[in-house]
Amino acid sequence: MCLDIAISETNFRGVLRRIRETLNISQSEITGEDSTSNLISLIESGKIPLKIDNAQLICKKINNILEERNMDLIMEPEDLLNPRRYDAKEEVEAYIAELDKHKNDKDYVIDVDDIDDLEFLLNEYDLMDKKIKAYELIGDIYFNSRDYEKEYEYMSKAWELTTRYPKRKLNYRIMIKLANNYIDRGKCQDAVVLYQKALVNIDDIPEKYLIHLYYNYALAYYRLKMYSPSLEVISDLLCYTERKDYDLWRRAYNLQGLCYLEMGDYESSLSSYNNALQVLTFTGYSDLKYLIYGNIAEAYTKLNDENRAYKYVDAILKDIDELDKNSYSYSIICNQLAVSYENLGEFEQAEKYYKESLEYAKKNVQYNYISKNMISLLELNAKTKIQNIFEIIEQYNDDIISGIKFNNGSLAVFKCLKTYVDNKEYDRFEKLIDNIIKYQGGEII
Repeated sequence: MCLDIAISETNFRGVLRRIRETLNISQSEITGEDSTSNLISLIESGKIPLKIDNAQLICKKINNILEERNMDLIMEPEDLLNPRRYDAKEEVEAYIAELDKHKNDKDYVIDVDDIDDLEFLLNEYDLMDKKIKAYELIGDIYFNSRDYEKEYEYMSKAWELTTRYPKRKLNYRIMIKLANNYIDRGKCQDAVVLYQKALVNIDDIPEKYLIHLYYNYALAYYRLKMYSPSLEVISDLLCYTERKDYDLWRRAYNLQGLCYLEMGDYESSLSSYNNALQVLTFTGYSDLKYLIYGNIAEAYTKLNDENRAYKYVDAILKDIDELDKNSYSYSIICNQLAVSYENLGEFEQAEKYYKESLEYAKKNVQYNYISKNMISLLELNAKTKIQNIFEIIEQYNDDIISGIKFNNGSLAVFKCLKTYVDNKEYDRFEKLIDNIIKYQGGEII
C-alpha cells in the first residue's frame, strides 16, 4: 500500500472548516450558548486569527461531541494550528482504513513496510491519538491470528499512550483487551492487578465495558485457582448482565459452575450450569451447548451418577462430527469428554479425547489447553500405558516450554535437576521433581 498524499498549504481557517464538514459538526454544536457563539464564524471568515487558547477551547468542544457519538477520534489544538499535521492525520486514517479492511476480511498478513511507513508518519507529527487507534487495530489483527505475543506488543503500546487522554472512555476497551491478552498468555496475576487499578474508578467505567471487565476479572481469578474471589466478582457481574447481555450472562453462570466444581460443591455447579443452559434458550443453541453438557457430565461423574453422566456424554458424541474443529470450543469439548471418560474408568476413550484435544489446542493456539492435556495424559499414563507417550512429549516440547514463565528461581531449579542427572544422583533428582509437583498442587505420578 502506497499513499503518496501531498501536504496542502491550507490555512487554519480552511482546516477548521474541513474538520467540521468531515465530521458533520455544525458551528452551533460547537458554540452552544457560551462565549464562543460567534468565534467559529469570525475565525473561518478570517476576521480574527486563531490563537492557542481558542484552539484549545474549540478542540475541547469537538472532542465532547465525538465522545457523545462514540467516535474513536481526538482533535488537538495542533491539528487546527498546523495544516500539514492535519493532512498527515488524514493520510494515517487511510492506512488505518486499509488495516481495518484486513481485519474485516480476515486477512491477517500485515506488510511490515506498511507498518514502518505508518509509524514514520505517526512519529513525524507526534500523532498520539492516531497511534492509539492504529496500535489497537494492529493488536486486534494479531489477536485474531492468535499471535498473542505480537498482540501484546501493540496493545501494550496503545495502553501506555492512553495516559495522554486519562478521561477518555475508550481507554477501558484497550485495557480490557490488554488484560485479556495477559490471561491468554498465562499471566493472570498481571491481569488481576490491571483490573483492580481500573475498578478504583468504577463510577467512570461505562457499563458496556464494565461487564466485560468483570467477566475477565473473574476468569483470571479462576485460572489462578482463587475460586472464592472469582465467585464474588461473578455475583457482581450477574447483577449487570441479567437480560441485558445474554452471551456474558450465560458465560457468567458457566464460570460460576466451574468454580463450584473445583470447590467440590457439585450440586451448586449443576445449578449454575442449568442456569447457563436456560440463558441459551433466549439466544438459540450452538456449540456452546456442548461445552455446558461437558461440564454437566463431569459434575455427575463427581457425584458418581454414571447414568446421567453418560446421558450428557452421549448427547455430545451424537453431534461431535458436526462441530467446527477450528473453533476455540472444540478442543475444550474434547478435553471435557476425556475428563468424564477418565472419571468413569474408560481410559482408552479418555486417551483418545485427550489426544484429540491436544491436537486442536495446538492448531488453535490454546496454550492453556496444551499444558492441561499434556498433564492429564502424563497422569493417565500412570494408570494405563499411553501409546507413543514419549513421541507426544517430544512433539509438544516447544509448546510446553514456550508457556513456562522463567525467572531466576525456575532456572535455579533446572540447574539443580541437571546437576543431579550429571552426577547420577537419581534419588535426589526424583525427590526434587516430586517436591516441585506437590508444591504446585499437582498429582505425583
